[in-house]
Amino acid sequence: MDKKNTFVQDNIIFLVLPFLIIAAGLYFSYAKTMLLIENTDKVTNEQQKIEANKTKLKKLQAAKAAQENKEEAVKTSKSGKIIYEVLGQQFSAEASFGIMFENILANITNNGVRIRSIDYNYSPREDKVLQTNAPGYNACELSFTTVGSYSQLQNFFKSIAKENYLTNIFEVYIEPYDKDKNILIAKFKVRLYTKTVHG
Repeated sequence: MDKKNTFVQDNIIFLVLPFLIIAAGLYFSYAKTMLLIENTDKVTNEQQKIEANKTKLKKLQAAKAAQENKEEAVKTSKSGKIIYEVLGQQFSAEASFGIMFENILANITNNGVRIRSIDYNYSPREDKVLQTNAPGYNACELSFTTVGSYSQLQNFFKSIAKENYLTNIFEVYIEPYDKDKNILIAKFKVRLYTKTVHG
């Protein structure tokens, strides 16, 4: 046996060891890369599930709001009040209140009450109907300061209560006029509702 073969046999472990180390390193690198890819896929799948759940949640919230709106409409119909409907092609949300404004003003003047001031709010934030984000529903809040006798104001409030369309009166504050205690100054809010329909 020559010296070359003897050297190879005596040192074979040292010659093969680097290849084994490189092979082991490649194997572990491959295994870590595969694990990383697998974890990335899991994270992507979880993110897709989260997005799908968010979409489902939005749909459920919209369905809940629609259900609450239907329940509100049933309550309204049971009370005998209906929401005034207007065709969307003809009127903007603000313009849809025109006829209702006329009814309120006619009720005020017909009962002898005088108007000192009116403020309009076309999007009262605390309104329960608007908070449902139900499509087509509009609300307008009128803040009045009026002057009249007790009987005039009483008749006005009664006439509003008899309206066929849903109209809410709230935050009523009445005080006597300084110069004549028979005259009352009334501050109150009236909230009107319309529904825009597309026919």
